[in-house]
Amino acid sequence: MTTTDPQTGFKKAAGHFASGVTIVTTRNGGHVYGITCSSFVSLSLNPLLVTVSVNSQSPFLAEVRESGYFAVSVLADQQQDVSRYFATRGRGRAEGEFPNLATESMTTGAPIVSDCLSWFDAKLHAILPGGDHKILIGEVVAAGGRDGAPLLYWAGNYRTLDMAAPVDRIEQYADAMSVQLHLIGLDSTGLLDAQLALEPAAGALAARVRSEAGLSALRASLAESRALTAEPEAFTESALRFHTVLGAASENPAIAASVQALGRSRWAHYASGTTRESMIRTIEAHEKIYRAIESGDAERTRALVTDHLTTVGVRLCHR
Repeated sequence: MTTTDPQTGFKKAAGHFASGVTIVTTRNGGHVYGITCSSFVSLSLNPLLVTVSVNSQSPFLAEVRESGYFAVSVLADQQQDVSRYFATRGRGRAEGEFPNLATESMTTGAPIVSDCLSWFDAKLHAILPGGDHKILIGEVVAAGGRDGAPLLYWAGNYRTLDMAAPVDRIEQYADAMSVQLHLIGLDSTGLLDAQLALEPAAGALAARVRSEAGLSALRASLAESRALTAEPEAFTESALRFHTVLGAASENPAIAASVQALGRSRWAHYASGTTRESMIRTIEAHEKIYRAIESGDAERTRALVTDHLTTVGVRLCHR
């Protein structure tokens, strides 16, 4: 971790905070005014309050003081051109309506960008000092939104959210969950209880799904374990991966992530108990589980996983 002078360090640190992109607008008499803003925060539910931070030198502040209201449009991932339009000096103010930009008005009359991801229409509640910025607080009188992905701003560039299928994010979810398990503490009894609640269900789902990808991954895991019986530590890692692969074979992201997170905790409890006999029993149990999944027998798979975990739990308790 490197340090630098406070101002440079602050700018760099702040620039690495990903934020959504909003357009803040108002209507003042016969003209409209808008600015691009990434410093938008939902402040309160009772009353409904939001805040935006605006440069103290911005003419927008005077416009809002006079009109008494403003609207916030949260941009969708395909609206970079809208953000750039309002970020360009001299384009914020327009007579009547913004040229070449579709907007709508709800309760206050402040323009709301059409097709934005979400919007907040607000009455001015207060303007507070904030260094070289002023903080506008608005009381929301109307709000709405639609499904879609947001436009993000990070490290000086526009970004879009990766909307890959949840299964592609399982390892990240599992890492976050494993950290929480570590913080709260998870002894061998708690671990076994969690496994017994999750893994038999994962096995049953894997048997119902019977995806070729899941079956192939389970076969590869078994082959790896068989090849490592002369290396107890490596075998333990491989055997634990079988359970992670079992969770993934369920094709349920929530179960898969939870099973994988438990795998991080399993290592600490199982690593010191691997013997030649336990390796042989583990391989035999995993092979039976695989064959039950391959045959599509969900209830047999559930029973086999339960028996296997119970046997391992008894061995742990008697070490």
